[in-house]
Amino acid sequence: MRSGRNPLGSDLACRWKHLGLRAEGEHSRPRVLVEESEVAKAYATWRLLDNNGCEASWCRGPRALGTRPCPLVVSGRCELVERADVVVSSLGLDRDSSRMVVAALMRLHPETPVVVQASRQMLARWAPMFEAHGGPMPIPANRRTLLASVQSALLPGAPPACH
Repeated sequence: MRSGRNPLGSDLACRWKHLGLRAEGEHSRPRVLVEESEVAKAYATWRLLDNNGCEASWCRGPRALGTRPCPLVVSGRCELVERADVVVSSLGLDRDSSRMVVAALMRLHPETPVVVQASRQMLARWAPMFEAHGGPMPIPANRRTLLASVQSALLPGAPPACH
């Protein structure tokens, strides 16, 4: 019997239509995991990344999972994180559950940069947690700041991968 809940670690955006053509199994575009609890914001971010040369996937995070914890935090494994070249986390640093996800990302996947999106106040307060693994992106973010943050996290100083 199906509970109506999405399975943990699955790409909730997998049915959203990609504009860029790609063959199955092809990963020539940078893969960006978007962690965002609000569907409308996730879709806007996903669409922006997809329109600008990135392959995006989406996770709603621990807040949307209710009482079920993030699989990365509990088991140390998340298929979405394992496939990502960079993670854009907009889960909010004001919640313990979200900080636990960011900390697990840093500890278990130090090779994967994480762009943390939050208020300037929260970024300043929790900066030691993520500074060496990607960087901050103050909200409100716009097209330019989001793409620049992803680019900087992918290859600092390199020509744009997402354009």
